[in-house]
Amino acid sequence: MKIIITKICERVLVIASFIFPFFEISYYFGAKVFLGADNINLKYFYVNYIQKLVSFYEGNIYLIFIAMLVIFLTCSRGTIPLTKFVRFNIIQAILLSIICTCIGSIVSFCPLSIREGAIGILLANFLYLGILVLMLYSWLLIVFGRYPKIPVISEAARLQVQRGYLD
Repeated sequence: MKIIITKICERVLVIASFIFPFFEISYYFGAKVFLGADNINLKYFYVNYIQKLVSFYEGNIYLIFIAMLVIFLTCSRGTIPLTKFVRFNIIQAILLSIICTCIGSIVSFCPLSIREGAIGILLANFLYLGILVLMLYSWLLIVFGRYPKIPVISEAARLQVQRGYLD
């Protein structure tokens, strides 16, 4: 029974770590995706739920960054005795968050005509939904105790976890 509870706690912890990429992708593209939709229910959902999370993220961006950095270093170095599964997936979630930040920053530097035009809206929808699908894929595999394989990110996470055993 204790092993089952431990596995459930591990998986919940790992799934919770995907809040970082969700914050990032919602911060950069959430308003454009939800408020640009014609569906009133999507707008209502965004304003009442996601926008509150984004506002919290905006107000505490440095605190969240420091927490993410501490979690990354802890998992990378293996200072807390977590399983390889937990460390790998938390690092993978944080690396996905970093990629979301990079993509959001690059898109924000695009010319206004592209960013606010049809191409920009299409790009925002594609990126937002793509990252959400990637997160759902990761959650599903994590629930079943498997390692999600995300190109480039998984290899970087694997190298970080291995590095922790060498230190």
